[in-house]
Amino acid sequence: MNTLAIVGRPNVGKSTLFNRLLRERRSIVDREPGVTRDRVYGVMERNDIPVILIDTGGLKFSSDSLSEEIKRQIDFALEEADIILLMVDGKEGLCSLDEEVADYVRKAKGRKVLIINKMDKGDDWKVANDFSKVILDKTFQISSIHGHGVEELLTWILSNFEEGEIIEGRMVGVIGKPNTGKSTYVNAVMGYERSIIKEEPGTTRDSINSYLEFNGQNIVLIDTAGLKRRSKLKDSLEYYSFLRAVGTIEESDIVLILIDSTQELTRQDKRIINWARERETPMLILLSKFDLIPRMREKSVIKYFSKNLSFIYWVPIIPISSITMRRIDYSLSIALRILKRLEREYPELKNVIKEACEYRPPPGARRALKIYSVKQKGGRIWIRTNLPKSFDEEYKRYLEKRIREKIKFEGIPISIRVKKEIK
Repeated sequence: MNTLAIVGRPNVGKSTLFNRLLRERRSIVDREPGVTRDRVYGVMERNDIPVILIDTGGLKFSSDSLSEEIKRQIDFALEEADIILLMVDGKEGLCSLDEEVADYVRKAKGRKVLIINKMDKGDDWKVANDFSKVILDKTFQISSIHGHGVEELLTWILSNFEEGEIIEGRMVGVIGKPNTGKSTYVNAVMGYERSIIKEEPGTTRDSINSYLEFNGQNIVLIDTAGLKRRSKLKDSLEYYSFLRAVGTIEESDIVLILIDSTQELTRQDKRIINWARERETPMLILLSKFDLIPRMREKSVIKYFSKNLSFIYWVPIIPISSITMRRIDYSLSIALRILKRLEREYPELKNVIKEACEYRPPPGARRALKIYSVKQKGGRIWIRTNLPKSFDEEYKRYLEKRIREKIKFEGIPISIRVKKEIK
């Protein structure tokens, strides 16, 4: 697959160019240097030419652990890329770190292109001369904010790639509170270090896509920032990360909600579950860090969470360990099983609803109830009846319970919409 990576020191505008090429705000952009930490993937398609774009964190050669982890992520991106865009800041001019980054990038196998960014007033030969020490395969002057030079760059990129098809995959979101092991889970599934992991909560800021094939199906696994309460968000970066993670719930075909099995269930765990329910997103509960639970306590821990999560009794609860790989593959298998059931249609559903209504008619029905039609797509059910106003929320919950007794909507939220028959 055609792959392009954008690299450079911190705060030169890599994420802004990444978002412009994608035509969407995928990477978080902020004036604070070092916002992007993991490598972020996106797919663009122009003129039937698909390109995988990789945004990376700012490369520094410091000895601190986070800089080392970011550098490791960049190494993965350099290994994958056919074309590498080395971005520098045209306003600030050449600095020693730019030269260090250029020397580092030259070792990679892909074609290397120097991108002089922040040229908001157009090309400037004096600026280009300033960067003449950085000799790569080609040089472009652009403004990733205002768009100057971007079309010319894009034309060159596409001329070096081949036509192809974008591989679609099922979107599987990995969500939960901070420090529940989301990135560790993604890395365990992928088999290599895909997301940066630290003991400090909140290391992942962007929602990060990973692509894999599992049991013959293409999957896009989305690692997200930990979902905190809005009142505990410290700054704009955390707020944008929060919005991105909530957006992942809406975009995903299914979400895997990680809950730390070594701690008690919290209100925030329940809020996250309810966010998925409100958005009618299928879900699976994964009890993470189960390797830390003594064997003699395993049953009691599972019983505790089953009892406290009884309000979503229809969602499978799976204890996992990303360290020992316990039930990692199994959890993905169950997620795919739920998605397969999501595609099914149940012709018997109309009779199930009719029988439930005959057994217990709606409390507000003053005349004979008639069910004219029932349509279903996934967990969404549309009922056409002569008495739609008699179906209050309590009665809909009763119908949902009766439906689940007869049909296995495992992990799938059910929403019932009632309308009057149109004659």
